Amino acid sequence: MATENPIEFIEQFDTVVISSITSELMPHTSYAPFVDDDGKYYICISMMALHTKNLLKTPKASIMFIEDEIETKSSFARNRVTFDVKVKNINREESKFDEIMEHFRDKFGAKTEIYEQMGDFYLFEFTPFSGRAVFGFGKAYNFKDGEFSHIKRGM
Repeated sequence: MATENPIEFIEQFDTVVISSITSELMPHTSYAPFVDDDGKYYICISMMALHTKNLLKTPKASIMFIEDEIETKSSFARNRVTFDVKVKNINREESKFDEIMEHFRDKFGAKTEIYEQMGDFYLFEFTPFSGRAVFGFGKAYNFKDGEFSHIKRGM
């Protein structure tokens, strides 16, 4: 994971870390497999997952892609990209649902077809509106208006 390009960094992952808000206003963090399409990220998760209830009730979250501890040069500066995201539930009746599930099949294989057949699985779209990428000490980028910009030291 030597790249310092945030998009190339994200492309190396199969899963995303998600932080959502419970009805008690507590953060809940877990992960899910994801696919991306046109700058948005998608997860398909069961109603059994606490995130599903959280995301249906509070349509905002934070997501993170982070370098594996085994691969990092420093535990204090793991490469990572985080986004604050708006959340949308994609209904099964929408054409977007079939389109995104096709991306899941392409990335993870036919086993994902079971998610389409099980009625308790929800497809969520994450649209980033702010964020940050960090690739070691002094190598950080802000994300705003759909673009990453390098953060210069001393600013």
